[in-house]
Amino acid sequence: MSLKVYSLSDVKAHTSDKSCWLVVHGKVYDVTEFLEEHPGGFDIILSSTGKDATQDFEEIGHSNSAKKLLEKYLIGEFEGGDSAPAGAQEQQQSRNAQKQLKQKDSATRAFHVILPLLILVAALALNFYFSSR
Repeated sequence: MSLKVYSLSDVKAHTSDKSCWLVVHGKVYDVTEFLEEHPGGFDIILSSTGKDATQDFEEIGHSNSAKKLLEKYLIGEFEGGDSAPAGAQEQQQSRNAQKQLKQKDSATRAFHVILPLLILVAALALNFYFSSR
């Protein structure tokens, strides 16, 4: 079965809560029925309509079950194809992992600065307490 091919102008004609189409990985989905069920709220989906929403979809980090659910709403292919290069999902996961490592590194650095300062303050407080007796 060959899927119908939709243009960007076709997709732009469906950007409301009455008719909402998304383009993700070169495929067009009519997600109108899903708007009220979306855990992140319908406005998140509406903000990604009328364009290729692949990057928006992948940045959120949808689960495999969410990706499988999307297939239920497939209506055709996008004439622009898949905007995400091969391996883009793995690259996004790698970037997310690097972000987490940077956050851990900055927390560790802060700890390495704050701990000696706390020890110094405690030592000065004890020195002041015992010298004033």
